[in-house]
Amino acid sequence: MTALEDLLDDYVFRPEPERDTKFEELMKAFLRADEEWAATFDTVWSWGEWPEREGPGNGIDLVAREQGTERLAAVHCAFHDPAESLTEADVAAFLSASDKAPFTTRLVVATTDKWDKDLEDLVRAEKVPVGRIGLTRMLDSSVDWTPFGPRTMATTGRASRTALH
Repeated sequence: MTALEDLLDDYVFRPEPERDTKFEELMKAFLRADEEWAATFDTVWSWGEWPEREGPGNGIDLVAREQGTERLAAVHCAFHDPAESLTEADVAAFLSASDKAPFTTRLVVATTDKWDKDLEDLVRAEKVPVGRIGLTRMLDSSVDWTPFGPRTMATTGRASRTALH
């Protein structure tokens, strides 16, 4: 197993709110550390950190600003069984909440690569584009996941970003 798979396996046994928060923190760090995504976004906020937020996120977990622009991406982080398909019901609130200004694009980051046909069809019909990052893309990343291991996360509550470089 890879360091990321070990980490995600550890998350399975945590209470859902804690698991979801830790996964969101991990994906925030991933978007900042992965070469492709770090070149795409210059800032990534959690919903609670985003200065322009109004009310609850309704499925918007992260907000990322594209490099050198004011264009914003809404990001949904889905901790999901890798063997199961993501469904419309899994992302419906996110798609509804993020289908308007100030968001110019959307991204679903999930621990599965599978999307069911209804979700695929829905996303194709959306006016605000929806991208996706699945488990395979995360596993293929150049990110060193070891600083995020269960011991590091349990001791510090987060991993050091500098350890990723």
